Amino acid sequence: MFDSAVRAALAAHAETFRTATPFRHVVIDGFLRDDVARAMLQAFPGFDPRYAKDEHGRVGGKAVREHVRELPEPYPQLDAWLASADFLDAISVITGIPDLRHDPDYVGGGTHENVDGQALEAHVDFNYHPRTGQHRRLNLIVYLNPEWDEAWGGVLELSEDPWSANPAKKRIVPRFNRAVLFETSEQSWHGFPRITLPVERRGLSRRSFAIYLYTDERPAEETAPPHATVYVPEARPEHLVAGHVLAAADVAELDRRFAAARGQLQFLYGREKEDAQRLANLQRELMEARAAWRPPLLGHARAPQPPQGLWPDGWCEREAALTLVPAQPVTGLEVVLWVPPALHGARLSVRAGEVAAELVLQADTTPTLSLALCAGADAPLPIILRTDSDWQPDGDARRLAVLLRELRLHHA
Repeated sequence: MFDSAVRAALAAHAETFRTATPFRHVVIDGFLRDDVARAMLQAFPGFDPRYAKDEHGRVGGKAVREHVRELPEPYPQLDAWLASADFLDAISVITGIPDLRHDPDYVGGGTHENVDGQALEAHVDFNYHPRTGQHRRLNLIVYLNPEWDEAWGGVLELSEDPWSANPAKKRIVPRFNRAVLFETSEQSWHGFPRITLPVERRGLSRRSFAIYLYTDERPAEETAPPHATVYVPEARPEHLVAGHVLAAADVAELDRRFAAARGQLQFLYGREKEDAQRLANLQRELMEARAAWRPPLLGHARAPQPPQGLWPDGWCEREAALTLVPAQPVTGLEVVLWVPPALHGARLSVRAGEVAAELVLQADTTPTLSLALCAGADAPLPIILRTDSDWQPDGDARRLAVLLRELRLHHA
């Protein structure tokens, strides 16, 4: 479905993408075959309020249809092509990003229709697919507007950090069969100013088709913790300066911007409360799991109280302690561990009652420390594991040492 000129110019588009500012992108006119683009416009769904609800659940001026395969042709054919190697390999050539994945769910994508009065605040997109967990890497937007004047607003703006005073912007008019392909990152700020159509053009709308592409992996230096789409509220209108006398239209615009900012704060506050509740629930469940957890024990003994510094998944902190009460006399203890690469060369000591043993750890091994004991039945047997260093796994807030695989008691 590519226009033949696009396929012939992949290398040139790749160079443009690589060197573009304020972040990597390329604008390609005549992206699809003309007959495909015109068929998409012909079959474009009408504005339906059911698909125009914003983050606050209110009907707004943007309708999104994500169920692309349910739309009339050519959209089902287009969907099949977007999942094909023909399309994905070509986009990989342009962007230098291998192993791209099509999103059959079209989360946030599909057909987009924005009517008069609608704007899109500068934002960076959510960074992980909500169902698959894949990394969001690229946005591809194909515009379907046979008639559009830059003076009407709705012009896509790729921006430097919009929190700065005067961010540099790249402006792209949403003309028919023009595609914008840009990398999705923590710096890919984009949006468009309010659409203000002349009275005689109020029947028009800003139409586009959006495709988001993903990968299973992403370079570590480009990753960030999962987040939803992050918006920056509009700043003060530029014409409102000291000495300006407010007209009714100025007041209405200020009211609109204040209402939008307050609505966004209300939404974020509600989401913060939900996240705080989820965190509290997880913390409670973790504490309950730690209280109910028992060590990986082979032998006749019980643990009368929860261990300290020993997690339910078996990971030990720099110091881990637990107490066992044997049901039969104990003659020996074996401690089976796994050593992560980060603990190579660290020293580990294990003490059981008055008996201790030490070991210099070797990365990616499963050592066993053996201690000869003489412990009676029903007498508490304290066990302490200590290392002289620890580490923090990627994506884990804990400081950890070694993994406890088994505690083996030998009985008389």
